[in-house]
Amino acid sequence: MYIFNITYVIPSKRKDSFITWAKDEGRLAASSHLLRDYKIVTVAAIPGDKEFAKSPEKNFSVQMYFDSISDCREWNEKNFSALMDSYARWHGPNPLFFATILKEI
Repeated sequence: MYIFNITYVIPSKRKDSFITWAKDEGRLAASSHLLRDYKIVTVAAIPGDKEFAKSPEKNFSVQMYFDSISDCREWNEKNFSALMDSYARWHGPNPLFFATILKEI
């Protein structure tokens, strides 16, 4: 299984709006016949960082699961722009994010 992971840095005050977007319009924008699963995760804590909960930003990831790396790449070519355009309509242009393709071992 391959996971196309997009991690966003979100101001804490916008976290509820991000979650709403990711569960609704974001999920719809990411949809594809190649997609096997879609999850939203967040960093809950950093060991040893007692101030983490007070951070002005939160990290959220949207994770899309695929059978192969070629499916990830095809999804990227056909759907990534739609997902990021959807994000921009909710949260503004130029998001702080990074994308990676992970492989389950």
